[in-house]
Amino acid sequence: MFRRLLLHHKATLAALAVAFLSTQLLVPVVLSAEAATRPNVLLILTDDQGWGDLGANGNPIVSTPTLDRLADQSVRLNRFYVSPVCAPTRAALLTGRYPERTGVAGVTGRREVMRAAENTIAERFRDAGYATGCFGKWHNGAQMPLHPNGQGFEEFFGFCGGHFNLYDNPLLERNGVPVQTKGYITDVLTDSAIEFLQTPREQPFFCYVPFNAPHGPFQVRQDLFDKFNTGEVSEKTAAVYAMVENIDANVARLLNTLEQQGETNDTIVLFMTDNGPNGKRFNGGMRGAKGSVHEGGCRVPCFIRWPGQLQPQTIDQITGHIDLLPTLAQWCGISLGDSVALDGRSLVKLIQDGSDPALNGRSILTYRPNKSQLEKFGKAAVRTNQYRLTIENAKVSLFDMLSDPGQENDVADQHPETTERLKSEIEGYVDAVTTSITQTRHVPVTKQRPTFIPSVDATLAGNPGYADGISWAHSWVDHWTSAADTIAWPIDVAQSGRYQITLHYVCNAKDVSVSAAIAGQSVSKTLRRFQSDSVVRPDLDSRSTPRRMLEFGQLSLGIVNIAAGKTTLELSRQRDGQMIELGGVTITSADLPAKEQFHLFLLAGQSNMAGRGKVTPADRVPDPRILMLDRDGIWVPATDPLHFDKSIAGVGLGRGFARRYASEHPDVTVGLVPCAVGGSPIAAWAPGGYHPQTKTHPYDDAVRRIQTAMASGTFKGILWHQGESDSKPGLAEAYKANLMEVFDRFRTLVGAHTPIIIGGLAQRDTPKWTEHRKRVDQSHREVASELPASAFVESTGLTLKSDNTHFDRQSLLEFGQRYAEALAEIQASK
Repeated sequence: MFRRLLLHHKATLAALAVAFLSTQLLVPVVLSAEAATRPNVLLILTDDQGWGDLGANGNPIVSTPTLDRLADQSVRLNRFYVSPVCAPTRAALLTGRYPERTGVAGVTGRREVMRAAENTIAERFRDAGYATGCFGKWHNGAQMPLHPNGQGFEEFFGFCGGHFNLYDNPLLERNGVPVQTKGYITDVLTDSAIEFLQTPREQPFFCYVPFNAPHGPFQVRQDLFDKFNTGEVSEKTAAVYAMVENIDANVARLLNTLEQQGETNDTIVLFMTDNGPNGKRFNGGMRGAKGSVHEGGCRVPCFIRWPGQLQPQTIDQITGHIDLLPTLAQWCGISLGDSVALDGRSLVKLIQDGSDPALNGRSILTYRPNKSQLEKFGKAAVRTNQYRLTIENAKVSLFDMLSDPGQENDVADQHPETTERLKSEIEGYVDAVTTSITQTRHVPVTKQRPTFIPSVDATLAGNPGYADGISWAHSWVDHWTSAADTIAWPIDVAQSGRYQITLHYVCNAKDVSVSAAIAGQSVSKTLRRFQSDSVVRPDLDSRSTPRRMLEFGQLSLGIVNIAAGKTTLELSRQRDGQMIELGGVTITSADLPAKEQFHLFLLAGQSNMAGRGKVTPADRVPDPRILMLDRDGIWVPATDPLHFDKSIAGVGLGRGFARRYASEHPDVTVGLVPCAVGGSPIAAWAPGGYHPQTKTHPYDDAVRRIQTAMASGTFKGILWHQGESDSKPGLAEAYKANLMEVFDRFRTLVGAHTPIIIGGLAQRDTPKWTEHRKRVDQSHREVASELPASAFVESTGLTLKSDNTHFDRQSLLEFGQRYAEALAEIQASK
């Protein structure tokens, strides 16, 4: 153990000298005049992995054989600089511009948001005919058009925030829809990136893989952690090294995929990290770490491999994140002719010739704004090939990086002209970007997708604060107790329209009312009690501060009509009382189309129509052009559970049906009218019929809802699933006649020729069905054959839950599609 510690110490002191000597043996670069085809690009970015977290840079403990080999095969930009923290580096990488010019000034509180108008590398490559995909952490805005899909990435899988709670089995998103995954997050992201790489296509690809490791929380496979947690380094560093080893293995998977696809020679592979190390550990003797404007906070590894085109070499000329867009664009034959000037320079000549005189006198600027007062000067640095000037707490220092790489001697007094010149350069830059970073960051609200706005982006007034005093992406607002409290967000509505406001909350009381005021209108609702106890996030670093997680319920506060433009959404409560904890709000388009374009469908019967499938996060995301009539008789975006017959209502077949129907009728909006009641027999579906278990009148209630719905749209179908409660002696015999009467009454209301779709009963142990169950099933088939414009849908092949009565979630979604297919056949036969 002592020997390894000694090696670690010696490597820290000697790494810079070793790196310098290695650059003296430059290998000539061979670059063909023009590639036969445009190359693919695989850009890999890791999060909080410092310069020293690689074996190739002298770390004797970490294990990175793949990255070390990649370094040997690559052009190594030995003095490559990024921003001191995550989001600014990403913005600069994506745009070729210093992050503050793009509006990015920090990592949370909307300071991480990049302006939608920025022309990103993904947009440029997409417009040039490349397939574009992003797989990992975005951290430059979550709402459309700030979302990766709005910034040029045709495919996105990962998460948009700067922080994530659980690395095992993470809940991620694919193109705006939540996806529950299985496995470790870096492995899962790599799986998705590999799928993208393996997709057959004629066009080249631009694949961006921004891994979120080894950013905290420090969670990784136990065996990898144990490998490094031997007492030589802290638990945190052991976890980081384990996460880096896992990254290395996944980079190997990506490179192996290129090899298997025969794409290695046609693909530019670029590896880099986003800032210095997230803690005190080996970093080559450099001063500073993540967050610092000194060398250790901003200098990171950068390797570029392009077999047959770039020969391995090490380049000492200072370069940076801003340079990669113009460099890749030139290699890929993409024009950058636009009105926005880039800060970055193409490195093609530098890499081809080993030097570029035009870069000799350049400076690379670093700025960290004051996060609480953006208009005030924060921390800054200017890096030249020889010097680093820093400004911290108004103190100006200058370091000669060639003779003093550890920044131990301030030489500002010895070089006053250089100091003043560099100081003026960074001050001029700060003056130029202050307006950009101090503008109000309105949340864009569009009709493309639901707009979720986290509570940590809000302005708080009164008692509310952030859970555990943290306003990072994983936190929430607590101590909302008083009628005088307000929680507000500036928003920018792209299109006038009808919008739903949904609250994501926890409250243990059921008599608390919340109001949302927006553009001169307000809606309010008494919250349903939703209790959820926070749990402590798992973390392998026992010395880290415990962080909590909380699951939120959601409730629609109502519908408001909002005019296009900038306004404020403000939440308040109507009186003092029980604390509300707030995760955020969602604003969703709920426009009603013209009556003839609003196609309505009645969902009636009992529990398999009402739905008992497990509700997943994806089921709570509305679909475009699918609305539902809620329990208050208001048209709102459809989410599961659609029904409200019982507290156990879950996913039914309604949205599976509606999605299929909407895809086949792109010019209409689907309106679902949920009326099913679990356990209700056919007798309850007669006028005056009563269902004591739910204390409802299923038929009478359905009539009222039908009449409400018909004021807005036109019924195009009746979807029915029922019969389990009537598969009994004394009931099954009369079932067919009773069912015919139900349909006759419904058609009298909605139209004599309205199609009727009847679903088959559950299929488990069909040979063991009682005679009464068989009789009910046969009644369904006969009614469908005897009534005009009617169809019976088989349930063959669908699976049941463990209760042997209810279809599971996936089967209900499939059942819904079968209903839609049956309806299409009826419509085609007319």
